[in-house]
Amino acid sequence: MDTTKPIVYVEWVDAVADNGWASGTKAEVHECKTVGFLIDETEHALCIASTISMTDTNARMHIPKSWIKNRRKISIETKQRKSKRKNLPTVGAGSDNRSVSS
Repeated sequence: MDTTKPIVYVEWVDAVADNGWASGTKAEVHECKTVGFLIDETEHALCIASTISMTDTNARMHIPKSWIKNRRKISIETKQRKSKRKNLPTVGAGSDNRSVSS
């Protein structure tokens, strides 16, 4: 299995189920937000896993595309990109250091 699966953020609506006798029940859906590894995608659905290992995935969520309201790919900073950032002072090297006496 390819362990470099893209990471996605998905906003979607889910069906609501309840049981028991009730009066005045209002029809509703729940707004959901999911982040995970995109394992598979078909014309009708996404499969997102929270955990990926060498050959397996775990905690998979299958979300119908018709329920998806927003979707974004999440980029993880690589060592190459990190090296191009401005260097920040190391902990303890800044001007806000204070001496602590006991």
